[in-house]
Amino acid sequence: MIATYVSSNKEAHMKKAITAALISAFVCPGTGHFYLKKYNIGTLISAVSLSGLVYLLYQAVERAQEISDQILSGAVPLDFNLIYQMITEQPSGAKALYASIATWTFIIGWLVGVIDAYRLGHALDKSLDKADKR
Repeated sequence: MIATYVSSNKEAHMKKAITAALISAFVCPGTGHFYLKKYNIGTLISAVSLSGLVYLLYQAVERAQEISDQILSGAVPLDFNLIYQMITEQPSGAKALYASIATWTFIIGWLVGVIDAYRLGHALDKSLDKADKR
């Protein structure tokens, strides 16, 4: 049965829309656009999304370094509960605002990347189907 299907003139393949959306969702925002050869849009989406992620990682490392310095200087005792409390403490003021903006930038960039990759792939699939019917 499978051999008959594969040997027929229709090949078993995944549509470009689904492939591009999955690549964008599970690899990195914008990579679906690279798959579709839309390099400028892919670069823009990747840069915007990853800038949010880079900022969040920078803040996490900076916070970890601050806590580590306090532990090494003796200002904070080597107590698991106290260290855990310091790590999970929410930032305040401008840092909280910037962290929120970075988080939403990352999430929205990721969603836009997946949705737009699907949209562009769907348009490409339609044009390929029309070309096949001619």
